[in-house]
Amino acid sequence: MTLAEAIQLGLEHHQAGQLPEAERIYQQVLQLDPNNSEALHLLGVIAHQVGKNEIAAELIAKALTIRPEFSEALCNLGLALYTLKRYEEALVIFDKALTIKPDYAQVLRNRGLTLHKLQ
Repeated sequence: MTLAEAIQLGLEHHQAGQLPEAERIYQQVLQLDPNNSEALHLLGVIAHQVGKNEIAAELIAKALTIRPEFSEALCNLGLALYTLKRYEEALVIFDKALTIKPDYAQVLRNRGLTLHKLQ
């Protein structure tokens, strides 16, 4: 199985709500490729889903050091920061995501919510 196939299998488990199995697969990918930005990002998404937002932010930020133009990771990092009430940082991240993908609806929504919190 290739790393891409493993990520896909992990994603299938992830989307089915089987988070422990998805996490295990993403960790296996990282054992083989510690700089796999997709696996780091998806582990961060799982961390966010289970309320571990500091860990989520760290994992997703690491994915972004490897792949800075990763718009989905930027969106999810902004969301983790927003959840941590780090609104100014979240706004910067959402703005960066919009420079990459200006019509990213989820980022536009999250940016609006962040601006509301900053008022």
